[in-house]
Amino acid sequence: MRRRLTWVAGGAAAAALAAIAWSGLPAAASRADAPAPVAHEAAPAVPPSLAGTTPGGAAHATADDALVLDPSLIRLFDYWLTTVGEQPMAVIRAQVEHDLDGRLGPRAARQAKDLFARYVRFKEALTTQRPARPVGRSVDILREGLRRMQALRASYFSEAESRALFGPQDAEATAALARMAVEQDPSLAAAQRQQRLAELDAQQPASVREAREASMAVVHLEEAAQRIRAAGGSEDDVYRMRAAATSREAANRLAEVDREDVAWKARIADYRSQRGAVLASPGDEAAHAAAMAELRNKLFTPDEQRRLAAYEG
Repeated sequence: MRRRLTWVAGGAAAAALAAIAWSGLPAAASRADAPAPVAHEAAPAVPPSLAGTTPGGAAHATADDALVLDPSLIRLFDYWLTTVGEQPMAVIRAQVEHDLDGRLGPRAARQAKDLFARYVRFKEALTTQRPARPVGRSVDILREGLRRMQALRASYFSEAESRALFGPQDAEATAALARMAVEQDPSLAAAQRQQRLAELDAQQPASVREAREASMAVVHLEEAAQRIRAAGGSEDDVYRMRAAATSREAANRLAEVDREDVAWKARIADYRSQRGAVLASPGDEAAHAAAMAELRNKLFTPDEQRRLAAYEG
C-alpha cells in the first residue's frame, strides 16, 4: 500500500527525510544475487503492489546520448525497489533495465544500469551498517547516521555523482536536522526558538522551503480532518473540507486512502483475533509456528507480512 499523503508533498516531509534518507534495503535484498538472471526482451510482469501505478522519477539523456544525473533517476530506482521482498532482486533488476531501455538510448541506458547496480550495492551495504546503541539527543543520533551514510555512499559514487543524484535530499536532511537541533535545545525560550526557526527557514533555498510548506500543508489538512471527525462530522464533511482546500481529485484520493486504512485495520483486528485463537489452541511450539505461518499467508501478501511485527505485541 502506498503510504498516506506522499502524492501531495512530493515525498516525505523534511524531518521524515532526515530519519529515513540513509535506510537500506529490507533483509530480503540479501538474496539479490541468488536467482538466475531473468531474460527481459519482453516487458517483465508488474508485481501486484505496483498494479495501476505509474513509475515515479525519470531518466534523461543529452543530445549525444549521455546520461543526465539528477534526483529523478534515484526516484525511478526507488519506485521499483519498493517491491523488494515481494519479488526476487533479479526480477526487479530486469524490470529496471527494461524501463531504462525504453527511456534511453544504448549509451545512456548502459550508464543508468551501472548506476542502478551501484545504488543497489550501496543500499545493501546500508543494511549491515548499524551503529552501536544510540546515545544522546535524537538529533545527534540522526546527524551521525547521516554522516555515516554519506561516508559509505562515497565508496559507490563520486563526489560529482553524489551532488547530482543526492544533493537536494542531503540539503533537505541537513535543514531538517538544523530545525530539530533548535527544537531540542533546552536553553531556548519559546520566543527564541520560534525566532531561530524562522531564521533557519529564511536561509533555505526556495525549493526546500516549498517542500517543507507542502509537507506541513498536508499535515494541517489531516489535522483538520481529525477535528471534524472528533466534533461529530461525517466523512462527507471531511470530503468537502479537503476539496475546498485542494481539489476534488485530491479529496477523492484521500478518501480512497482512508478506505484503505479502514480495511487494513479491519484485517489486522481479524488477524489478531485469529492469532490469539491459534496460540491458545492445543499443540507444541512447532505446531503453533506452522499454524501462524499458514494464517499469515492466508491473510497477507509477503510484503504486508513484513509490517506485522508492529501488531503482534
